[in-house]
Amino acid sequence: MNFAIVIPARKGSKSIKNKNLIKIKNKPLIQYTFDQIKNIKIPKFILSNDDDIKLLAKKNKINSSYLRPSKTSTSKSSLVETLLHFANWSIDKYAIDYLVILQPTSPLRTTNDINGAIKLTLKNRYKSLFSISESIEHPYETIDLYKKNSWKYVLKDSNKFYRRQDFDINSYFINGAIYIISKNYLIKNKSIISNKHGLYQTSKSRSLDINDKDDLIIAKKIL
Repeated sequence: MNFAIVIPARKGSKSIKNKNLIKIKNKPLIQYTFDQIKNIKIPKFILSNDDDIKLLAKKNKINSSYLRPSKTSTSKSSLVETLLHFANWSIDKYAIDYLVILQPTSPLRTTNDINGAIKLTLKNRYKSLFSISESIEHPYETIDLYKKNSWKYVLKDSNKFYRRQDFDINSYFINGAIYIISKNYLIKNKSIISNKHGLYQTSKSRSLDINDKDDLIIAKKIL
């Protein structure tokens, strides 16, 4: 099986301006992903229309020949749409069976996490996989603040439980650090979740996905 790493890095960001290039400890955010894959010996591609990101990718010996079209680079563009365009573009150019998708917003992910997810996919012959972590906030403790000072539990059984050790749900969340998908399955089904799907668990301490300024503050403190 031939695996290839793809790094989708859209130019714009509503929550944090130029998020993928913002400096954390004097290093652009996306550089943390580049460093994580430096010693992984499989093809690597950057999916971006940002010249600064593509230049940085070239310096890190990452293939930047793919031209990400503007129609897959808007704030409304889905990850599946972006990957589909790349998958179809690559058919006659590269022998790729699986895409390993690494979003730049997960700077705490490790090389061991990436290798572990690939090995798990191979061992179990999964068609797709994503990384998960134990929930930081349990869904029984989640409320819907539907108007000022008016709230209700999101799950109707929440008021039955007062101690975490009594919860009857083992809650995990998709942390966004790693996705793996069979290229053929992606093209045929237009989905990154298959009928033979695997889960790769990472620790809560490595699960941060930077979406807003508060996430960025946390990442800076940890790094």
